[in-house]
Amino acid sequence: MRLAPDTPEGRFAISTLEAECAMAKVAIRYAGQAAKPELLAGLASHPQIRSRVGQARLDKAESYLLRITPEGIVLAGADPAGLYYGVQTLRQLARASGGRLRFPLARIEDAPALRYRGLSIDISRGPVLTEAQLQEVVRTLGEFKMNMLTLYMEHVFPYRHSPLAAPKGTGVTPDMLRRLSQYAARHHVDLVPQQQMFGHLHNMLRLELYADMAETPHGQVLTPAEERVYEWIEKAAQELVSVFGSPFLHIGCDETFELGTGRSRELAARVGTGEVYLRHVERIVRMLAPLNRRLMFWGDIALSHPELLPKLPKNLVAMTWDYDPKPDYTPEILPFLKNGMEVFVCPGLNNWHRIFPGYAEALANINAFVRDGKKLGAAGMLNTHWVDGGEGLFSPNWYSIVFSAAAAWQQGEVDQEKFARAYDRAFHRLEGNAVSGIVARLARAHRLLEQAGLRYASEHLFWMDPFSKAGAHSVRLALPVAREIRLLAEQSLVDLEQPALRSAVRGETLQSLELAARRLNYLGMKIQFSRHMADRYRTLLDSQGDTRAVRQGLRRISGANGLVEDLREAILELRALYRSAWLRENQPYWLDNVLIRYDAEALYWQQKANLVGRVWQEYQLNGRLPPAAAAGLEMPE
Repeated sequence: MRLAPDTPEGRFAISTLEAECAMAKVAIRYAGQAAKPELLAGLASHPQIRSRVGQARLDKAESYLLRITPEGIVLAGADPAGLYYGVQTLRQLARASGGRLRFPLARIEDAPALRYRGLSIDISRGPVLTEAQLQEVVRTLGEFKMNMLTLYMEHVFPYRHSPLAAPKGTGVTPDMLRRLSQYAARHHVDLVPQQQMFGHLHNMLRLELYADMAETPHGQVLTPAEERVYEWIEKAAQELVSVFGSPFLHIGCDETFELGTGRSRELAARVGTGEVYLRHVERIVRMLAPLNRRLMFWGDIALSHPELLPKLPKNLVAMTWDYDPKPDYTPEILPFLKNGMEVFVCPGLNNWHRIFPGYAEALANINAFVRDGKKLGAAGMLNTHWVDGGEGLFSPNWYSIVFSAAAAWQQGEVDQEKFARAYDRAFHRLEGNAVSGIVARLARAHRLLEQAGLRYASEHLFWMDPFSKAGAHSVRLALPVAREIRLLAEQSLVDLEQPALRSAVRGETLQSLELAARRLNYLGMKIQFSRHMADRYRTLLDSQGDTRAVRQGLRRISGANGLVEDLREAILELRALYRSAWLRENQPYWLDNVLIRYDAEALYWQQKANLVGRVWQEYQLNGRLPPAAAAGLEMPE
């Protein structure tokens, strides 16, 4: 192949094709004159490339032309990023066959619909991805033409001026972030620092060293009434820009619900809570101006005080977010544009508090929000990942992350059916639709529970006490769909055993699908089995004189092949799978905070087994069964 010009940046772009070549045992050789068919790649401005692209116009940043003919391949990038993205398209078109890579004949002129196409990853509410996993995220974002990554931080950065706030063992260090920033730049991904500078700071403010900066005692919002707050913000920003080379700095400032209820109450009563918020943001903008960074902020509070929008500094970048599916997101976008501000649309992965991401909601939200952003003139998209609750894993989210990459790159909306048909090949290099079919099947569990009167397959539902009043109510609602949920999960587990899937690229993400399927199956079991236990015990109360029936009935609840033991064994198996899945992608930090829930669940069922054992012992002594509540087997109405 030939590069024009032959630069390290160009060679790096081509090097990403070598993984595809390695699978077909094909080597790339650089030469002045390559044998036919040849691969000629380079910048459109180079004479060798310009003479081959004809009338094609590559005047938009990151655009490229890819022409595949029997004579060879010509790839022209408007700039180094365009060359890189053209190589990524070439990778996805490649088919390995007979020791060679084969490509379809094609002519592709391609350019992004949005200038910025990013992802925000929450590393402050539990799991923190390892450096190796973050590098994998960067590589994958680059492959699918996303060019921005930001790590959402509350208290995890070890600032020199606020010791103790950052927990030990997260792996989040200035050196790691510098390395990641440089690594990301090679893949044309901008690593943007994101630090909350108003709300969401409870993990720092709960400490006495920093409690004087809180709006309410040990709360979660910084108070504008304390000068030390601004010293902390300024020093934090200075440290961040010394680590990150990005032209952007995200200052957060969302969900400041406590503002005006504590130390700034008197000021808020005088000028209004919105004005207090505005003054804080304005002061940050003035204070950080010497750092020469474009400041991003979450737009929710500004939208809730529309009278303040015209007063916001015009150089702020509004990150307007909404995670619910809607037919029209104009109200979330237009107010900022009318104020002369640059806007990013920020949909969500709908992964928080869920056993498995809510893909139906996520894809609808992403598609329509990004569509309206493109239509109205937004500068970019920042898809958002959150781990409220602390136990959500990252890997199950790739389907909607890649979907958002398509939405931000192409014009109009993404055809969800076409995306599903293309996903296995594009993401896993697999033929067929096995993986996208599993994703759709697991996501259906949310819809079934919604139809039953529950919100979705939530972590709360997973950990519920089925013999509590609230838990029993959930069991009654979910029981009609529990069998179908289990069938969906178990068929997914069968499909994941297909031999063809063993060769999948990014095969570790399939293990996260297995964990999700087993967790959904456990949820279905828990609903069914707890109801069976309650019903069986109620039946035994009506036949207490039949010792044989009582013995057999209690053994069916707890004993060899007992329902209680089935659930205890299943949750312990899940514990091991979850621990393994966590450590595949995350630092050990925070893991024990989730495993204790599995331990408590296993102990819950063991205590049920112990209680049933005591019921049988007492029955042998006095011939009577205690009421269901005393036996721990009553489902309150």
